[in-house]
Amino acid sequence: MSTDGGYAPDLDRRLVRVLQQDPRASVVTLARAIHEPRAVVGERLRALIDSGAIRVVAAVRPHFAGLQVIAHVSVATRGPVAGAAQLVASWPQTVLVSIVAGVHDFIMEVRVPTHADIQELLARVRRHPAVASTSTVIYTGVIKGLLEHDTYEPLTIDDTDRALLRALESNGRANWQDLAARVGRSPSAVRTRVNRMLDARIVRLVVVQERGHFGRMLTMGVGLTLRSEATRMLTRLRHEEDVEFAAATIGRFDAVVTLRGASPVDLDASLERLRSYPEVTAVEAWAHLRSVKEDYTSPL
Repeated sequence: MSTDGGYAPDLDRRLVRVLQQDPRASVVTLARAIHEPRAVVGERLRALIDSGAIRVVAAVRPHFAGLQVIAHVSVATRGPVAGAAQLVASWPQTVLVSIVAGVHDFIMEVRVPTHADIQELLARVRRHPAVASTSTVIYTGVIKGLLEHDTYEPLTIDDTDRALLRALESNGRANWQDLAARVGRSPSAVRTRVNRMLDARIVRLVVVQERGHFGRMLTMGVGLTLRSEATRMLTRLRHEEDVEFAAATIGRFDAVVTLRGASPVDLDASLERLRSYPEVTAVEAWAHLRSVKEDYTSPL
């Protein structure tokens, strides 16, 4: 039995799994997919969204938004971590900030237009009195994540499209009538515009989960040093359930991977599997302790 309204946690997990495949699926479609009553599925979906356990949002491709440089920055601090982590989390350039255990004290993912911008941002980080050092890698390709580095079609968008994207960044399941009222167009015109942007792959609807809501789930970041080209090796990890994120990088590591598991034993097994790849020559790992920020909205 669940501790939340009598529902089994498995129902939530099955519901979210189907929702990840089609974030705007109707309650009827979701109910059919998981073989549960429509009323039950509708109630659980509302509860999950209202509680913040999941968010369905539109994630605009960084390169389309002019954010050409995506960096993973590891930060070591002197004394307490929270002050510096909260500061960088307040910056619009950071989409992810997480307190970690390992060589460094927190990590952040940064998206900026140019390499000069990342240099300026790193200088701001280092000026904080609690920051002892930083270490940076630049993503050259995201193999698995909310937004993989797949190609997208060139597309010109106008102010109406931008308004729709901003609305969907807040609520990816907003109904066509509400979106239409927001931009002063008909529901059918809004549907056509949104589908055009989705088909061009400049935006993707994604499900962001609150960590820990669906039972105990641990995550670990791993930096890999490789003896071969990273993308080829990481592609083999793309469909592994315990791999949450994988990116080819340049800098301190050749690749960065995020692993997830229900226990330290699970993470140890996943880490051992990574070590077993003949391409891997060195591994550095860090445990994610607390998420400070996870926000993938882009300036438009």
